Parts: sequence; C-alpha cells; structure tokens
Amino acid sequence: MVWYVRGKVGVITGASCALGRELMERLAGQHQMKLACVSRKPFATPLPVGCAPFVADVRRADDCDALMKSVQSELGAVSLLINCAGVTLSKMHVMCTDNDYGAVMDTNLRGALQVTRAALRHGGLLKLQDGSVLHIGSVAGVTGNEGQVLYSASKAALSGAVKSWALEYGPRNIRFNVVAPGLIDGEGMATALTEEQKQRWRESCPLKRLATASEVADIVVAVALCPYMNGQVVAVDGGLS
Repeated sequence: MVWYVRGKVGVITGASCALGRELMERLAGQHQMKLACVSRKPFATPLPVGCAPFVADVRRADDCDALMKSVQSELGAVSLLINCAGVTLSKMHVMCTDNDYGAVMDTNLRGALQVTRAALRHGGLLKLQDGSVLHIGSVAGVTGNEGQVLYSASKAALSGAVKSWALEYGPRNIRFNVVAPGLIDGEGMATALTEEQKQRWRESCPLKRLATASEVADIVVAVALCPYMNGQVVAVDGGLS
C-alpha cells in the first residue's frame, strides 16, 4: 500500500543541505508535492519546480509557529514534515562549553520539538488527521561516537520522542519516524571530522565507504511515505550498527 501525496503539502527544514536537495527532487519532482523548503538563510540558488522557499530558524519557537501559519496560508495544510535541520560538534565532552550545549541541543533537539509542535498546532497537520513526520537522526545516536557526546545525545533523544509521538498521534493517523544515517559524504557529522576519523569510520563499516545523500534520500522517502511505518528508528549505516 502506498500513501499517495500528489498535490499534498510538505515541509522540509534544513533544506539547503545536499540531502534536502535530493528530497526536493524526489518529493516535488517524482511525487509532485507542493513543498515548503526551509532554511535559516535565503537560498543561494533557485529551487526546483514545486518548491517554495521559506526562511525560519527552528531554534526559535516563534519562527516555527510563523512558518507553519504561513505555509498553511500560502500552500495549504501540511501533510508531511521532514526535519533535516541540525548541527554537529566534534569535541571531547570535558572540553565542551555551555555555549556548545546550547548550540547543539537548541537546534537538534529543541528545534525538532518546536517545529513538530508548530506543524501540529498551526500547520494543519492535526486537523488533517493524515500525515507523516520524519526526523533525520544519526547512527551516533544509536551506537555513540567518540568526541560526540552532545551530538549523540541530541540524536538519541529524537528516537525516544518519535516513539512517544507515535503513541500520541497514531490514533489520528499521523506517523512519526527517524531515519538514522551513518556518515554522509560531505554532509552533517562528516564535516566535523578529520580525514583520519572518516577513514576509521570507513574501515569500521562493513561496506567500507560513506553513504551518499542520494542513498539516504531514497530511504527517507520510503519511510516517510509508508502508511504503516510508525515509531521506528531506521538505520542507514552500511551495517555499522
């Protein structure tokens, strides 16, 4: 069974990254959704057909609320939210500052909670009672990673959140899941690691390489559009976990 989304409204946060671009191509192009593509700064290049640019900072609750109100007003009620917004930090925990705590947790965890709440309250998601929310986690939130205590903790928290959301909103036919990639070449956590650290990651991965944004996007779309997938954490890590 397939959840048909042609003509429905989707929101992608953190859409300026390579994964965001891949998701735009699939959802607006192949599935013909109306997409609100969100970034903290204006997009530097034109977006694909079917994608409307929005500027918002998920760390700010008022930004999230205003975003979802605008999306519902301009495009229609939100059926799909994919949260790619995130930051990474590679630093031994003993060296982490209070500012580091805020920088990581405010985006990766608080931002995820706020944009989800805004979609339910102001985006029309709860009213539709037919939708899907997917957060981009990390295999570091499953297995841990040296030098990434804050990052791993922020991503692990999403796993607990989606299981609770799934219980709260499953009866209203709104599904919540996490896709937890390993290192994506040129993206996210990989940008905070040295070449030596990335090579160790390759060597520990059974497939002996990093993921591509395209490979991860394929799984994100499959999970987001599966009408019976709910409360799950799906690893895309080449067998690492």
